[in-house]
Amino acid sequence: MLACRHPLAAQRAQACAPTISVHSYPTSIFRTPSVWTIPSPTAAQSPAPARGYATSKTRINKLPRLAPASAVSATSGTDAFFSTQHDTFAGLGVSAALQQALETGGFERPSRVQELAAPHILRGRNVVITSETGSGKTLAYVVPIAHLMMKQRSMIEEFKRKQEEEERARASSGDAAEPSSPPPLPPRRYHALVLCPNMTLCQQVVAAVNALRGPDGEPLVTAAAINSSNPPPFDAPDVIAATPAGLLTLLNNSGGAYGWLWSEEGLQTRVRHVILDESDLLLGAAYSRATIKLLTMFKVGDRRRVEAVLFPELGITDKGQYDRLPRPLQVAGWRGGVPAMLAEGYRPERPLDPDAKYGPYWRRQYIYAAATMPAVTYSDVGSMIQKAHPDAEWVSTELLHTSKPSVAHVWHEVTDDSFAPTLLEAIRSDPAYAARQGKTLVFAGDGAAADNVSHVLTGGGVPHVVYHKSRPVSDQAAALEALRSRQGTVMVCTDAAARGLDVADIGHVIQADFAPNAIDFIHRIGRTARAGREGRVTSLFRDRNRPLVDVLRDYVEQGVPLEAAFSRARSFTKKMRKTGGVFVPRGLPVAEAGGRREEGEEEGEGVEGRAEGRGRERERARREVGGDGQGEAGEGDEGGEEEREERPRGGRDVGRRGGNIGGRGARRY
Repeated sequence: MLACRHPLAAQRAQACAPTISVHSYPTSIFRTPSVWTIPSPTAAQSPAPARGYATSKTRINKLPRLAPASAVSATSGTDAFFSTQHDTFAGLGVSAALQQALETGGFERPSRVQELAAPHILRGRNVVITSETGSGKTLAYVVPIAHLMMKQRSMIEEFKRKQEEEERARASSGDAAEPSSPPPLPPRRYHALVLCPNMTLCQQVVAAVNALRGPDGEPLVTAAAINSSNPPPFDAPDVIAATPAGLLTLLNNSGGAYGWLWSEEGLQTRVRHVILDESDLLLGAAYSRATIKLLTMFKVGDRRRVEAVLFPELGITDKGQYDRLPRPLQVAGWRGGVPAMLAEGYRPERPLDPDAKYGPYWRRQYIYAAATMPAVTYSDVGSMIQKAHPDAEWVSTELLHTSKPSVAHVWHEVTDDSFAPTLLEAIRSDPAYAARQGKTLVFAGDGAAADNVSHVLTGGGVPHVVYHKSRPVSDQAAALEALRSRQGTVMVCTDAAARGLDVADIGHVIQADFAPNAIDFIHRIGRTARAGREGRVTSLFRDRNRPLVDVLRDYVEQGVPLEAAFSRARSFTKKMRKTGGVFVPRGLPVAEAGGRREEGEEEGEGVEGRAEGRGRERERARREVGGDGQGEAGEGDEGGEEEREERPRGGRDVGRRGGNIGGRGARRY
């Protein structure tokens, strides 16, 4: 087994071991206060020079945790799952009707992550929810959003009631004259948009919302899953669930057939809450193009609505005036209006009224939820979110990125000859399966591998269902229904079932093909031991999986979070090879871990720094020979060939250039 105990773990245990808390990740931008003035339109061609920000661009954003999560590991699964401060949802600030609906649905006591997230969501703050799989993240945002939707509906109904009373009073008094002042505008109705990687998770979110029912049996809040095959209902739902690509297809191809709301302008205006469930996947290479296009659309709408209030306050009549301001001042205005600009150093040509009241400014709420949120390097999703929302509240539990203490692990190395009997024995030896009481997931690497596993189970006389994207949609739905409704069900699946699938009583997860990376490993084992239950994981692995298996097994046995082992599927073994077989926790210098530093690696840089060093060597060689650099890293491609090889083939790694959730070509915060 490879040694995974980092030599710095003892010194950093105090600093690295987190507590269950709400926190903000450290930012890498250090600001130097400056005094700015707004340029007049006539001086646009010769603006006065202004000082900007001093920046420090290092590779590391947040060191991985290297100490065991001992504070919660010593407790039972139930104690680690439920809130320690509140016995009911009433303590979270939700309405009595919503609390009653939760109790009717079997949710009497909030979980820890729900306890931490609800207050910030109810206040309208941007929130990043990061906690272990099965901790209740969906309800952590569904419950407070449902409360806000119900409160909004009450305000609209109260406004209508008062209007009707005033009309009846005027009619009874015989006063037919029009009111001297225009009637107040009614409160607007806003919606929540939940983006998910696939329609299965969208349907799951809708089911969670619809489960909140009143005494009459009707849902307290309406919800619908939307895509081009499932057009929006006539009455727009309070909560809209969609995949990014499906929503864009609906917007672009409907031709306005479903009404103004289902246009870019409609969503920009009426969607007040944007939630990204499985946000690390949505902002990863495979989904990022559609996701970032939607986020850019909302960001443009946010800025436009803030400017509509901000410009009159500043006396700006020409948007070009604002565009000529230094970029930091524009960002301050979008984020906090006039007060933020003044705090940033803005000095208008004409003094502002010191007694003036500014705002209120439009503020859309963004919520990111994920069970894995890497934030070690600047290309990680967590770093991208931190850059786009520096004021966001980060809700985190200590068991984030860990194997829950209520999960028992068994590891089997197999060969081609021993694979089938070992797999069959793993299923049959499970007492719950033998009693036809438990449910089992068997993970395979892809659709073809899942079919091969199915063939093995069929030959061994093990009844099962199969779930992967190559199967017809009707077969996928039937497999999920069998898993949810029948005890003793064995489902062979791919990683399509590893994300967000919420079936509470899955007792056994088997990896017929070992996970390609630590993140997929976390999501697979997270299908069991959900909501404080116990579970077991049986991992079958081949000799080619040994480097990753040894690291993960050592971390699991120590109770250490797995974030130090995060990597792309093909990069873990490559990095192990580069360091001479010594595992180096991600983001830490090779020299500190006793590994060898290769030529081109700078002092103080970790494994990821070598690719940049080699890129610089190639660039120097190219300049010396006068070549055009074709076939090497192009301009702005920091990592050169080594970095490019590590990028997923399925799409563009949008985080490679520092993390821009505004999208390609969009002006960044």
